[in-house]
Amino acid sequence: MEMRKAQHLPLIKPYLVSVQQNNIKAVNEALNQLYVEDGEYENLQVSIDTFDNFDQTGFARTLEENELLEFRRISAYIYKRNGKFSKSVELSKKDQLYKDAMTTACASKTQEIGEELLTFFVENELKECFGACLYMCYDIIRPDVALELAWRFNIVDFAMPFLIQTFREYSTRISKLEDENQELKEIAQNEKNEQIEQQQVEQDVLQDPNQDQYFGMGGGINEFNENFNQFENYY
Repeated sequence: MEMRKAQHLPLIKPYLVSVQQNNIKAVNEALNQLYVEDGEYENLQVSIDTFDNFDQTGFARTLEENELLEFRRISAYIYKRNGKFSKSVELSKKDQLYKDAMTTACASKTQEIGEELLTFFVENELKECFGACLYMCYDIIRPDVALELAWRFNIVDFAMPFLIQTFREYSTRISKLEDENQELKEIAQNEKNEQIEQQQVEQDVLQDPNQDQYFGMGGGINEFNENFNQFENYY
């Protein structure tokens, strides 16, 4: 844009705001840059949340070393939104935004990222953050890893709520599996009993001395065959 080259963007800022609804890349990038220059991090947050047509990774890179914490925080947010979870966590750790780091690790649904963050907390003696991370990243932290770290760094108390919940969950799963297994056994046994009863009925029919009556004629099958042969000879 010629206006950008001439450094006249601030003069047309109201106009850019009015046309941003069209989500044009050049307009979005110009406005985002103006928000950074003016220190308007709240407006920048709204802008990137509402209008996504801009070089997101490149813009996040320019914000990494910004002197204002809120802009660096937005940089981590953009990385997170674009699936660059490890990079986002590292930036949050660097600025001691540990809640943001835990939220990103949880959103990643990646075991490695969650457990690396957990290890970072214990190695830096951040006990409360260790306990909070176990809560927020419950689904991606392996119980044996949590227990080992807690034991090695003598902070088992902080891991106990996580471990209690894990044991309860495992106990519930085992009970459910046992109930399902018992139900399957009962179904299989019932089917087996039905087969045995059916076989017994068939065997009783074959052994019945009056079985000829089941063929629907008083003389039985032999008499029927004789009558049929006579009928054929007659015609």
